[in-house]
Amino acid sequence: MKLRRMTLLIVACLLLPLQAFADSALSNRFSDSELVRIMKGEGYGAVKKIDDGSIRVKIDGRTYMLFNQDDGDLQAYYGIGGTSISYRDINSWNRTKRLSRAYLDSDRDPVLEADLLANGGLTVENVTEFFKVFVGSVEHFREFIIEHDDS
Repeated sequence: MKLRRMTLLIVACLLLPLQAFADSALSNRFSDSELVRIMKGEGYGAVKKIDDGSIRVKIDGRTYMLFNQDDGDLQAYYGIGGTSISYRDINSWNRTKRLSRAYLDSDRDPVLEADLLANGGLTVENVTEFFKVFVGSVEHFREFIIEHDDS
């Protein structure tokens, strides 16, 4: 009985690093279904593929988009409607912030985007960290927009 427990413990210890390695293995791209699984695995409950290459993630009533590009790159997107902000203020955001870019879309609504390039390889960890950083940037962006809203 003791030998059996010891054997099971040894096997479990050997398999744990394999799972960690599988999660950190480099990939040149993830499929849409893999990205949905990754996002749900991070605890984002409202994740849905809405079209090829387009995944919607809802967090606290806000809608984020994750675009899966043909070359494997990922683009995070968040837009705010019902505000009025100048391009000068948007330029100020871009001059003073890193890791994202802002612009006014064709309706003059402020948008925040960020890219994760796949050419160096993607892991589950860098995809989830990229999205967490983007969600944090959106929080700051929303505060910035409220502060500079001209409407």
